[in-house]
Amino acid sequence: MMTDGTHRPAVAAVIGGGVIGGGWVARLIQNGVDVRVFDPDPEAPRKIAAIMENADHALARLTMAPPPARGRLEFASSIAGAVASAERGDRAELIVEAVPERLEIKQSVYAEIELAAADDAIISSSTSGIMPSDLQAKMKRPDRLMVGHPFNPVYLLPLV
Repeated sequence: MMTDGTHRPAVAAVIGGGVIGGGWVARLIQNGVDVRVFDPDPEAPRKIAAIMENADHALARLTMAPPPARGRLEFASSIAGAVASAERGDRAELIVEAVPERLEIKQSVYAEIELAAADDAIISSSTSGIMPSDLQAKMKRPDRLMVGHPFNPVYLLPLV
């Protein structure tokens, strides 16, 4: 719990490392959250590194205030590994889904997330047009899914 009554997650998982997912990674890391990413694209680490570089450059130009301590970045080899790290025994409090905009893909990802996620983890979809009720239709715990589509670039515009 932070002094203003809000809570910043210690660990977040981002599933999908494209433009939006990578932007979420940068935003979270720049605000002190440790992030585990799963993306099956072998180029994901390079792409996210480029997004981080742009985010750091933008942040340095926006303010002279010292930035908060950075979170750590880790790549996982599976959705379960991103959501619940077997190595460290910790689970993500926030899980950001940023996979392609196809309902069947998103529902498949939620099924995998629900197998490994903590019961109280929040799952946030970055969908730009799929109804939340459709996203939730096959979930065991649909009450913990929300839609949080960011303005782009995510690391620059703190609006969801």
